[in-house]
Amino acid sequence: MAQKPLEILISGAGVAGSSLALVASRFASFTPKPRITLLERSPRPRTTGQAVDIRGPGVQVIRRLGLESAIKERHTTETGLEIVDSNGGTIARFDMSGDAENQSATSEYEILRGELAGLLLEQLEEAVPEGQQPHVRLVCGEIIRSLEEQDDGVTVEFTNGKLEAQKFDVVIAADGAYSTTRSLIFGDAVTQECVKPSGMYIAYFTVPRVEQDSDLWCWYHTEGGLAVHLRPHRTKKTMGVYLSITNAKKERVPELEEVLSQGVAAQKTFLRDRFRDVGWQSARFLDAMDGADDLYMQNVALVKTQTYVHGRCALLGDSAHCTMGVGTSLAMAGAYVIAGELAKAPSHDSADIVAALKRYEDVFKPYVDKEQGTPEAFSPFPQWANPQTKLGVGLLRTVLRFAYWTNVAKILGGLAGWSKEGWQLPEYGW
Repeated sequence: MAQKPLEILISGAGVAGSSLALVASRFASFTPKPRITLLERSPRPRTTGQAVDIRGPGVQVIRRLGLESAIKERHTTETGLEIVDSNGGTIARFDMSGDAENQSATSEYEILRGELAGLLLEQLEEAVPEGQQPHVRLVCGEIIRSLEEQDDGVTVEFTNGKLEAQKFDVVIAADGAYSTTRSLIFGDAVTQECVKPSGMYIAYFTVPRVEQDSDLWCWYHTEGGLAVHLRPHRTKKTMGVYLSITNAKKERVPELEEVLSQGVAAQKTFLRDRFRDVGWQSARFLDAMDGADDLYMQNVALVKTQTYVHGRCALLGDSAHCTMGVGTSLAMAGAYVIAGELAKAPSHDSADIVAALKRYEDVFKPYVDKEQGTPEAFSPFPQWANPQTKLGVGLLRTVLRFAYWTNVAKILGGLAGWSKEGWQLPEYGW
């Protein structure tokens, strides 16, 4: 008797969730093709967001999906990182490496989050042959209310009435660092334990591009843990502004947590007050911020979960291992491993599904643990890069200036690049 298609529910239609849906739908060895429900909390797919990049095994994933050229076409056009002083003068500059295996601070695959997520969703639509039913169903404006795992699947109830309660073979939580689905799978206590504050808060918004703007990522530091970033967009009409506030310790800041809860208007008022007269182009950015309709502010967290899997349910992307700088790459690589392990499961029986998800964790988690590196309490980032005092800012600039003039950053960057002798994507007969 032929196997029925695997019914997979993915909570979260961002990069992690969309990557999994696309990889699973394209795996030739995944027979019969799974039926995937891709859930998005927002009324429509989010098309905004900051610049993200793809490195290491993430590059291998986009190549296997045939997306490398499309992603390069959507490159933000950023050519490197420039550290600037209060007058806009250059303190240090670190250009793109031009090497996908040993990338600099600016990636060869630098892309806006919304454009990457949009590309993945477009590919899902294009993958459907004419006249056939899609293997992936995108449902926006809906969230999971409850999960109940049983011997023959996971019964899921939904909140907003767009889907009736139904049973799935697999449930994947891909809904971010503050995943509500993770709490349903493992309980609230696990979420409270695994989300670690970095002490950093960032606001993102778009401003019109002016003649003096370049294609460099410009980074201005000032005391108090404040930093102002300006990054290019490929349209050449707008630029991305990032205002960051970093606490001296890896702790939540009650004042900032309160601001986050009050909405965009309160956040703009707070940012205008905190960044008033800090130097460089802060006045221009604050004036433009008043009219910006895309401001988004968040606290930057690190997520470290002890396990990714509970029976037929699993965590993917930031819900499992939110990591600044490599989160997108980890999400795409993890999606590939989940799809590959499910595709090679000998049957869709409960034991084989649970075993496949456990193999995903066994294969992928050691690599993530290595990437997350130093225990968060002892990690110097982001505090070392965002000093609190004028002396600290001066010392940081001296170090960066030395790295720039001696070219030591390029040497160390080459040593730290992804190695083909390191962790590799498993072969699943792609």
